Amino acid sequence: MQTIIDIIRHLALHDTAVWLALTYIAVVLAMAVDFVAGVRKAHQAGVATTSRGFKMTTEKATKYFLPMLCLSCIDIITSVVLPAPFFTILMGGFNIFCEWKSVLESTHDKQELRDKAHTFNVIVKNKDDIAAIVMQAMELMERKKQIESNNEPYTNPNPQDYED
Repeated sequence: MQTIIDIIRHLALHDTAVWLALTYIAVVLAMAVDFVAGVRKAHQAGVATTSRGFKMTTEKATKYFLPMLCLSCIDIITSVVLPAPFFTILMGGFNIFCEWKSVLESTHDKQELRDKAHTFNVIVKNKDDIAAIVMQAMELMERKKQIESNNEPYTNPNPQDYED
């Protein structure tokens, strides 16, 4: 047992383990801060907090921690040569930066993005109606031009449109 402890000390795995633990803890804390800030911003904006939104936090954790785990394995292997787990620390720093940016984003910007996405979805769903309306408008404009060029008074070709 003593020889295993000596090997671990010799390989500097103890220091590597401390650095890895601190990096993971820092990312978890950053995610917690972002979660709390997001919930507070949602309540202030009157946006309902749903389980779907909460599940996004777990999806984010998966996106953060799976690459970090792979990099941690590389760092453990390279601990013979490198004094600290630089790959995991860099990835953790990037994740913390992303969380920081998320906290700084204003709710107004996020609501504006949601509104634009909703508008786009409405347009896509009603694209056939919009195309028909544009075609009718173009036909009416063309007819009006023809009538004006012949000096005829304009009359609506579809009087039933205005009947009650």
